[in-house]
Amino acid sequence: MPGVSALRTIPVRVSVAVALLITIHFLFKPAPVAAQIIENDTIPLIHVDSLVVSVLGSPVRIGESAYPISVVGKTELREGKTGMFLEEALEGLPGVQVQNRFNYAVGERISIRGFGARSPFGVRGIHVVVDGIPATLPDGQSTLDHVNIGSLGRVEALRGPASALYGNASGGVLRFETEIPSQVGARNELTTVAGSDGLLRVQNTTSGTVGSTGYLFSVNRLSYEGFRRTQSGDPYGSAERYHVNSRLVTSLGSGELGISLNHLDLDAENPGSLRLDLLEEDPRQVFAPAYTNNQTGKEIQQTQAGFTWTGPVGGLTVETAVYGLVRDFLNPLPGDIVDVYRKAVGARVTLGNPTEDRVNIRGGVDINLQDDDRREYGNNDGERGSIQQDETQYVRGIGVFLQTSLSMNESISLTAAVRYDRSLFKADDHFPVTAGVNEDDSGERTLDAFSPTVGIHVVVGPEVGLFANYSRSFQTPTTVELGNRESGAGGFNPSLGPQTGKTFEMGVRGIASDHVSYELALFNTRLHNELIAFENVDLVKYYRNAGSTTRTGAEAILRARLSDFASVQGAYTYTKARFSDYTTKSGDDLSGKKVPGLAPQQVQGSIRLGPDAWYLVLATEYTDEIPVTDSNSAPFADAYNLFDVRVGLSAIQLGPFELIPSAGIQNLFDKTFVSSVAINAWGNRYYEPGPRRTFYLGGTLALGH
Repeated sequence: MPGVSALRTIPVRVSVAVALLITIHFLFKPAPVAAQIIENDTIPLIHVDSLVVSVLGSPVRIGESAYPISVVGKTELREGKTGMFLEEALEGLPGVQVQNRFNYAVGERISIRGFGARSPFGVRGIHVVVDGIPATLPDGQSTLDHVNIGSLGRVEALRGPASALYGNASGGVLRFETEIPSQVGARNELTTVAGSDGLLRVQNTTSGTVGSTGYLFSVNRLSYEGFRRTQSGDPYGSAERYHVNSRLVTSLGSGELGISLNHLDLDAENPGSLRLDLLEEDPRQVFAPAYTNNQTGKEIQQTQAGFTWTGPVGGLTVETAVYGLVRDFLNPLPGDIVDVYRKAVGARVTLGNPTEDRVNIRGGVDINLQDDDRREYGNNDGERGSIQQDETQYVRGIGVFLQTSLSMNESISLTAAVRYDRSLFKADDHFPVTAGVNEDDSGERTLDAFSPTVGIHVVVGPEVGLFANYSRSFQTPTTVELGNRESGAGGFNPSLGPQTGKTFEMGVRGIASDHVSYELALFNTRLHNELIAFENVDLVKYYRNAGSTTRTGAEAILRARLSDFASVQGAYTYTKARFSDYTTKSGDDLSGKKVPGLAPQQVQGSIRLGPDAWYLVLATEYTDEIPVTDSNSAPFADAYNLFDVRVGLSAIQLGPFELIPSAGIQNLFDKTFVSSVAINAWGNRYYEPGPRRTFYLGGTLALGH
């Protein structure tokens, strides 16, 4: 199943992408243009230097950044989309791969340059911020169930190591921002989307501005039957999700106060991955009876509150963020039932001089606390059996950082940062001690690291800039990764260490004739002790360190406005990730093997047609074959090419109301494909299928400005 023949022409795409960027640069004579205000963050007709991003820890114009950054605006986030999965919000970002399992019980696997590809659930290796509040916990894991996709107004992605700015993150940063409240009076929007496999999403959003205070309140309900089926034909993989999201922004003192509050209630079934023979027999089937008999799935209730304040104090710019959350989590697995009650709080304070100064210095501190009451039981047909683990896990993290930006002249700017992080992992074992049978596994581990980075940006033409940077990164194992021990003991694995890395990258970005924008980045990353997942006969995930791995790659993005009627965009990602030094416990030398879970190449593109009254979007994605085991001995998940169609109308005036209808077809040509993989899964269950052709129809009824 490797599908090697389909890839023989693919390496040419690297040369094509590079040649295309060079051709654009020389065919279109760059000309200075006046700075414009970017309202929808779309790239055509943009003066690159005028687009300001915040993902680097302080506001910076994207055209002056020494690091590769991508932005997705409200139009791209909303236009004709379902609001079902985060995959829609990250579409078309080079270097960012999303393996959508179409399984709300484990979520999407999101990776940047392959960091996060090992994750069996949630997000690893990437720092996530939502409305200025961290969604990444002190142990490095991020759960994004609470992100209301239908309320997003902007996404920023920093591609590459971010440990110097954010600490426990090797691959990059994703920054999600809720849409800006209506600036004129009040506006209410009722959105409904219905589609294949029992999809129904209903969302009501009210926003407005009163004086200097902007507010947004959104209630969202999603139900999804899923496309997987049991042997009796019943659906398995359904989900019910309720989400409340509120955001308030107001003046306080000389600065701006932001308050965020959200609540999530999720109940989802987990149909599991499949062996190759089962996938070929019927990709819609469920891995039974291990999953159906044990009623595998996930139940979550989570509430989170966050506060941000930004403003001047004593001649300095001050940025603060404080958050707290509680999360009740029940996770029936084939081998056991996991019950976790989590509490987490944190604060970040940054001080700096005004950003318009030639030399900008910013420093600060992060403090984060996480407490998990964790119990595991045997799974007796979905019911709790005897208790197998009972402990409280604590994480205490502190990070101190300093960042300096220097504008040497109008053409050259330098950026440097350094950060020190120290994380304490502690476990209190409450399981009864029995001599010779069960010992007290209480204990603690301390992991720390320095993470420096330095970068340069050079303007070489009116609309062309070169950039380069060097960064070091580190990433701790999460509490789950440390706590799951092959021996069955409690406490934390004493032999599992953090992974560390060194990255060098360089690139070029610019625009041509005001109608074309482009960016090309080349990178090389060397990792030591990369964290690798594997699975035992009880289908429980465990983790080990590989000796070292190397990632070399290229990322290119091109956006162009062909006319007032048509625009196109394309993104290309190439990542060569291999083990440099890796010998397993059994003595197998896996040096030179491909790192599993990562597609070496991915191409995404779309063309948008339409005047102001309507639009038609044709989108395509090619994803390379994916290795599924460390040894590369199992058949790779096949490469695939999918096409989607989205169509919609601009607002239709119905008295005081506006109607904004849309519709779409996903997987237009009804392909069978593997949307995600389960790395090193026991029993050869590596393949997680995606749905065949699906349809959806939706619309928004709005009242107000």
